[in-house]
Amino acid sequence: MERPKVDKKNANQIGASMPGTVIKTLVVDGEKVKKGDHLMITEAMKMETTVQAPFDGEVKSIHVADGDAIATGDLLIEFSS
Repeated sequence: MERPKVDKKNANQIGASMPGTVIKTLVVDGEKVKKGDHLMITEAMKMETTVQAPFDGEVKSIHVADGDAIATGDLLIEFSS
């Protein structure tokens, strides 16, 4: 399945920094988060990475589910503007 790609010019989008798998999503649509909050855990080559909120905001939509394979640049999470 082809996933939407992150728009690098849109600060409200978080994309995958490397290919791997979504281990666990830690937030839901509409949830308010603070800068540094853990949003998602991904795994690549047996290394887990925690995706953190880059700023205070509200999660608009999550574009992946637990267990999904992701590629570099795939859109993971979008924030409300």
